[in-house]
Amino acid sequence: MTLVAATAIALAFVAAPRPVSAAPDSCFQALAYEKTAANDAATAQARYDSTVAGLGANQGCRDSQMHLVNEAYLLSMRAPAEHDLKIGNWQRDLTRANMLLSQCTNWPGLRGTKAGIDCDTQRRYNTIIAKTLSAPSPTPRPAATAGATAAPGPARSAMPLPTPPSPNRPPTRR
Repeated sequence: MTLVAATAIALAFVAAPRPVSAAPDSCFQALAYEKTAANDAATAQARYDSTVAGLGANQGCRDSQMHLVNEAYLLSMRAPAEHDLKIGNWQRDLTRANMLLSQCTNWPGLRGTKAGIDCDTQRRYNTIIAKTLSAPSPTPRPAATAGATAAPGPARSAMPLPTPPSPNRPPTRR
């Protein structure tokens, strides 16, 4: 799953000119963990670990705008990792992330900006992810046995099929 929108919003905040004192190091630490978690090549465990570390770092972020956006994106990334690892509550994380992303979309100073639009895009992407993760896994079809062809109809018995005649068998005399 590509988290392009997450990277776009993260870059928007890094590129935005802001006073250094407005965003303490913990805000940028959370952002760094967010970028690591957005790496498609990372394993589910690595993505999960990065989001947990990012959420921890984000607790010290005193810039309310960055705190909100970091948490929204980190939760958006933790949910699929939780699903893949079969731990946590990915639905709760996506629900909270979507609530925060809605706040981001309407936040004074973000509303109508690229960052606000990116929050809305991520929220819509999360809705698609939730549907995908909620869909039942397709059950694999049983493999056909050698020499037998699968045909629709009633279930076959467990009795083995006779071995077909060899094409190289000499003709029988009568």
